Amino acid sequence: MSAVFDEEAMTEGIQTPRRAVAPHGSAAGSSDVILRWDELNYDVKSKVGKTEEWRPILHGITGEARAGETIAIIGSSGAGKTTLLNALSGRIVGGRLSGQILFRGAKRHPGSFKRVTAYVQQDDLMHPLLTVQETLSYASKLRLPNNQYSAEQKAERVNTVIRQLRLEAARNTKIGDAATRGVSGGERKRVSIGTELLTDPRLLFLDEPTSGLDSNSSELVVELVKKVSVEQGLAALMTIHQPSARIFNIFDKVILLSQGRVVYFGPTSTAIEYFANIGYQCPVHENPADYFIDLMTLDYRSDDALARSKTQVKELADQFAVHVSRQPAATPSEKPSSASDNVSKGMEVSGDLDLPRNNWFHEYSTLARRDWTNALRNAPFLMGQVIQAIFMALLIGFMFFTLKNTSIGVQNRLGVLFIIAVNATFPVVMPFLTMYYKERDIMIRERSSATYRVSSFFVSKVTTFGPIALASNTLFFIGIYFISHLEFVAGKFFVGLATFYCLSLVSIGFMLMVGSGVKSIEVGFVVAPAILTIQLLFGGLFANPHSITPVLRWIRWVNPVQYGFASLTQNEFKGLEFVCSQGTQCYQTGAEVINAYGVGRFTTWQNILFLIMLAVVDMFVGYSLLRWKAKPKSIWL
Repeated sequence: MSAVFDEEAMTEGIQTPRRAVAPHGSAAGSSDVILRWDELNYDVKSKVGKTEEWRPILHGITGEARAGETIAIIGSSGAGKTTLLNALSGRIVGGRLSGQILFRGAKRHPGSFKRVTAYVQQDDLMHPLLTVQETLSYASKLRLPNNQYSAEQKAERVNTVIRQLRLEAARNTKIGDAATRGVSGGERKRVSIGTELLTDPRLLFLDEPTSGLDSNSSELVVELVKKVSVEQGLAALMTIHQPSARIFNIFDKVILLSQGRVVYFGPTSTAIEYFANIGYQCPVHENPADYFIDLMTLDYRSDDALARSKTQVKELADQFAVHVSRQPAATPSEKPSSASDNVSKGMEVSGDLDLPRNNWFHEYSTLARRDWTNALRNAPFLMGQVIQAIFMALLIGFMFFTLKNTSIGVQNRLGVLFIIAVNATFPVVMPFLTMYYKERDIMIRERSSATYRVSSFFVSKVTTFGPIALASNTLFFIGIYFISHLEFVAGKFFVGLATFYCLSLVSIGFMLMVGSGVKSIEVGFVVAPAILTIQLLFGGLFANPHSITPVLRWIRWVNPVQYGFASLTQNEFKGLEFVCSQGTQCYQTGAEVINAYGVGRFTTWQNILFLIMLAVVDMFVGYSLLRWKAKPKSIWL
C-alpha cells in the first residue's frame, strides 16, 4: 500500500545512521544487499475519449542492488527507465505505486532515505559563475554537519572528491553556461556527481548522466562512477539510453526494460549468452546494447510491424519471468537480512554515527555568501542596473529640469513623483525575476536531497536582491530629485527616499511572490507586467480614487503604487504655494493639490507603514508558495 509524505516535515530533526567508508581499492561484500524491490507496479491516469483509466507504466519489477555494484537501466524511449529510477529513489509524484521497496532490509523512511542517498539529475543545474572548487565547497558546507566535520575536514572531503573525479585541472574554472565560458560537458557532469558524493551516500542514482556527452567523456563518467562504487561500497543505478559496447561492459549488471517490463536483469557478462539461449544470437561485430534495444523497441512503421514487435516484447518478458522462476532460491547468506538485523549491522559498521542538519543561521550565512558571490560576479546585470538608473535619472531629470511653482509646475511635479513610483516597480521586478527563476530551479534540485531549509534560502534572496535594488535605485532617486529640483529640504528628501525604498521592497516581495507561485518563467513574464500595469492605472495620477466605480475601488487598498504616490505627493506638496498667472486656473497651495487628487486620506507615515505591511505580506505569501512548490508529495512504499 502506498503512502504520501510531506518531505520537509519528515526531515526536520532526523538523525540518520552513517557508515564507515570502505578503504580504497576494496568493496563491500557482494552479499550486502542495499536496496531490494519486489513486484513493483506503477500506474498513471490516462484519458481515453471522455473516460479516464489507469495506464500501467511499470509491471511487476523485482530486483536488488548490492554494495559495490554499478547497474545500468537500458531501454528505448518510453520504456520506463526514469520512472523506475524515480520510484526506487523516492521521487515519484502522482499516480499509483504498489509493491515493496526495502533499504538494508527495512522499510524506507522518507526523511532519512533522502539524506543517505544521492540523485544526479539529467540537467546539471548549478551556479554558472562559481568555480568547481567553490561549487563543491559550498555544497560541503551545506550538506555536511558541523558537529561531525570541521572546516578542514570539509575542505579535505572536497579535495578527495576532486581527485576521485579527475577535476584537478578544472578546479578554478567557472561552471559556465550559454553566456559564460566554463568547464566542458563531461567536467560539468562530474561536478554534478561530485556534489552528491560529498555526503558519502549508500546509494547513487543517475538519470542519463551521459546525455549530450561525446563517447570519451561518457566512458570516463561511467568508469568513475564504477570506481567510486567499488571504493566506497555504494550501489549505483544509472539510466542510459544507448551506450557503446565499451561502456556497456563497464557495468556489473544491466536491467533491460521494454514497455515497463523487465526483459533481462543480471550480469552484463552473461546477457549475450542468455539471449542466445532463447533464440536471439547477437551478431559478433554488433554492439550488444544496440542489439538488445532493437529487440525491445516497438516498430511503428506499420500495423503489422507494431503487432509483431509487441508480441516479441511480451515473449521476451515472459521468457525472462520463466527464467527467474527456475533459478535456485538464494542461500541464507545471500538473503537480505531483516530490519532488526540491519539496524544492528548498521550500528556496527557506522559506529552509530548520525547525520543531523546544520542550524538555520549556518545555512543562511552560507547561502548568503554564495548569493553575494554570484551577484558580484554578474557584471552585466550589475552594470545594467547602474546604467539604467543613471540614464533614467538624467533623462527624466532634464525632462522636468528645475520645476517652477506655477500651474504648469504642479502638473510636472506630479509627473516626476509618479515616475519615481513607476521606477520602483517595473525596473525592479523584471530583471530580478529572471535571476530568481534560475535560483529557484537550483534550490528545488538541492532541496530534493534535504540540503537546506526553504526559509534560509528565501531570506538569503531577500537580503541579496533587496540591497542591490536599493543601491542602484538610490542613484536614480538622487539624480532625479536634484536635477528636476524637487523641494530642497533635508527632511522632505529623506522621507521621499524612505518612501521610495519601501516601494522598492514591496516590488522585491511581489517579484518573489510571482516567481514562487508561477512555475514557468514565460507565464511569470506575462503575469507580473499585467499586475504592475493595473497597479499603475490605479496609482492615483490617471484616475482620482474618489471617482473610481465602487466595483473596482477596492484595488486601491492593496495597491502599493497608490500608497507610494500618495506619500510622495504629500511629502512634496505640503507647505508649497503656487503663483497663478492672470486668467489661468490653478491651485494656490499644495494642500489644494493633495485634496484635489484624493491622496490625503492617510498621512505620509501611515502610507509608508502600509507599504511596509504590503512588503511583509508579499514576502510571506511568496515564502508560503515556495515552500509548497519545493515540497512535492512523493509516493513512498
